[in-house]
Amino acid sequence: MSTLISQTFRARLQHIFKLGTSRTSVKEEARRIRVVNIVSFATGILVTIYGISFYLLLRSLLILIPAVFVFCPAFFGMIWLNYRGYFNASRIGLQAIFIVIILYYGAILGRVTEVQLLAVFLMSVALLVCRPQEKAQRIICVSMPIICLIALEFNYYFGIVAPLPLSAQTQNMYRWMVMPVVLFLNYLAISLYQRNIMDLLRVLRSRNTALVRSRNEVLAQRMELAKYSEELEDLVHDRTMALQTANDAKTQFISELSHEIRTPLNTIMGIGELLTEALGQPDSDARIRQMARNLHATSHNILELVNSVLELSKIEAGKTDEVKMSAFSLREWLQNTVNIYQSIASKKSVFIHLEIDGRFPEMILGDKLMLGQVVNNLLSNSIKFTPSEKNIRVRCFHNMRNVFIQVCDEGRGIPAQQLSAIFKPFEQGDRDVYRQFGGSGLGLAIAKRKVELMGGSIEVSSQQGEGSNFLIALPLQISTESGPQTTGELTLLPVNTKVLVMDDNAIDHTIMKHFLARIGITQTGFAKNGLEGIELARQILPDVILMDLHMPVMSGRETFFNLRQHELLKHIPIVAVSSDAFKEQEQEYISMGMDGYIRKPVEIRVLHGVLEKLLYGAPNAAAGAQSHAC
Repeated sequence: MSTLISQTFRARLQHIFKLGTSRTSVKEEARRIRVVNIVSFATGILVTIYGISFYLLLRSLLILIPAVFVFCPAFFGMIWLNYRGYFNASRIGLQAIFIVIILYYGAILGRVTEVQLLAVFLMSVALLVCRPQEKAQRIICVSMPIICLIALEFNYYFGIVAPLPLSAQTQNMYRWMVMPVVLFLNYLAISLYQRNIMDLLRVLRSRNTALVRSRNEVLAQRMELAKYSEELEDLVHDRTMALQTANDAKTQFISELSHEIRTPLNTIMGIGELLTEALGQPDSDARIRQMARNLHATSHNILELVNSVLELSKIEAGKTDEVKMSAFSLREWLQNTVNIYQSIASKKSVFIHLEIDGRFPEMILGDKLMLGQVVNNLLSNSIKFTPSEKNIRVRCFHNMRNVFIQVCDEGRGIPAQQLSAIFKPFEQGDRDVYRQFGGSGLGLAIAKRKVELMGGSIEVSSQQGEGSNFLIALPLQISTESGPQTTGELTLLPVNTKVLVMDDNAIDHTIMKHFLARIGITQTGFAKNGLEGIELARQILPDVILMDLHMPVMSGRETFFNLRQHELLKHIPIVAVSSDAFKEQEQEYISMGMDGYIRKPVEIRVLHGVLEKLLYGAPNAAAGAQSHAC
């Protein structure tokens, strides 16, 4: 019976506390309504009980009448206001009642009322019932109890309102009766804060569960991407547009996607180069040699597409690279670049002609990496849009202030009304261009931003059916340094050099073994994971370790720290070989202490440059190889 009565009583209390909460669908507003109801109900009961008790103690109607007939109905009136939907009125009214109680009883009963503790409770309630955005109201509600305390001290000092005469014994009894009330009210405030914190923790746990579920869904989607490789360009376009308002999430997605693409692309490019070399003998079948060249050129195009997506992601995230000036021979650099693209263009029977002003300076100052991204994009576009048996002309000339690079093709041309759109991301003039020629529409947008970053400009003119003409203008800065003496062949490294390769991909082992042999290194060891690699390093004591960062059993990071703690192995240079393509990722591993970083797909000149730097300390050669890789 007692249990039933207790349950009924609690249900009635909960009903009173929830009055008015059904009028709002906002959870936070419902919580504030409930706080007002609980505080009003508790203080209404307490003020009645203690009003009667103090009357019996002091026999003064100045205590009984306000407590029973004014303050108690006023507190219950706040619950009624919430029930009727007047939420703001109830919150303000609750604060006002407490202010009047502090002033009234503090004045007539003097210093024994302990109104300071009641003021602390009132400030706590103000923070509970006011919205976070109601800053002015919060400040007023917190300031009012302080102002009341100052006013009471002023009253005590000047004796404006004389307190009731109380004996010492009565004051002690009153203080001991008031203390539990004030402590209970402050305990009530703390309990309400604790309940609010628990509600927040439940919300955080719920949101964390939702985030974990969302992350699992993203992982499942990533596994399905392999089934839709032919739709990769559309997918990158759609995802990039959809995630413009969340650049950080988009950048993370593209980084992981690039890693997944670069790993198999390393195999494709490596096999393509192996086939090209193996079939390069005079007696090899010409058709098979051409197929090998096509395979290598196609993988090069895929790599450019991935690099373009990464570059645009960095630009939109506000992480544009700084211009890094260095001296180089523009004449020699253009010749090498055109030679590379001529091999790609040859599969379409397109011919690239290079014309360089004979009076051009031997060495200039510029950012060779950024200029390479611009020229590569223009040449890729020209090859794509130029039909067979047609020509592409690359001209380089200068005046006193500027250097000019001009790329002219004999393609289909661009309509005049679409010229302004081609430098925008994902724009290709019209959808027919995309269906016929493919591409992501990122190259020209990146080229324009890079040229402007270097202090130059890029212009385009075109005639439909005759071709397009792109003109790059950059500030001319002549260098007094002498040009490097280079040859097309790679110098062989010492035959006694020992290199250990750690990578879980068996095909990458084959490609890396072939690359190392071509630059003179035949003493090689291969491990499939970090644990196996550490054991093999103890046995052969290599001169250099080439290590993938994503391996089973023991990751590249763990392997690196284990090697650096080993007394016999800690001095061995370690070079990361990874599909992580962001410069921030490269800088993270370099700052961690690694001696070099090579991005997949690996190019033999980059590998040669890094090893030459580590073995000989040749910074110029290595720097050139790294720039070529980027």
